[in-house]
Amino acid sequence: MKNVYIIHGYRAVPEDHWFIWLEQHIQQAGATAERIFLADSAHPDPEVWQECLNAQCSVLDENTIIVAHSLGCLSSLNFLSKSLQHSSIAAGIFVSGFTEKLKAIPELDTFIESQRLDDKLLRQKILRRYVFLSSNDPFVPPPLSIRLGQRLNAQLLEIKQAGHFMQEDGYTAFPQLWDVLRPLLSES
Repeated sequence: MKNVYIIHGYRAVPEDHWFIWLEQHIQQAGATAERIFLADSAHPDPEVWQECLNAQCSVLDENTIIVAHSLGCLSSLNFLSKSLQHSSIAAGIFVSGFTEKLKAIPELDTFIESQRLDDKLLRQKILRRYVFLSSNDPFVPPPLSIRLGQRLNAQLLEIKQAGHFMQEDGYTAFPQLWDVLRPLLSES
């Protein structure tokens, strides 16, 4: 049975945006889902976030799928770069992900600079990789998500006019993501 970790980003909590909607769809499909809590998301501390991921994402194996949003993508990829030395996960789906400084949110520069990704290991150990990006993301310009996709050798999926895939952008549900995730849940 597949287990999906849903990881929020900056200034978010596990109940925001499309996270509950996705969890319900995963559970209805017969898989398990856990919405991960990252402490003090308005003032993220990279070490604390790594501790949160380490404590809550305890099983990383061929039945594990990571779905992350925004800063949660970078933090989870940093975590996976350290945690996947001796195991692989089924898939990673990264929504509005990035690895570079954001002009719109300079207060995250120190956090972003602290993260270390092992591109080669991530490509080898995350068996399926997807990056969703929006054509009009006000925080993460499309080229940043495209470059993340290139680093991961991921399938890029652009959604027109989706903003930052937040509730304020109309994203309390995310059917395009579900279309990608659903078939992964039944793979053995």
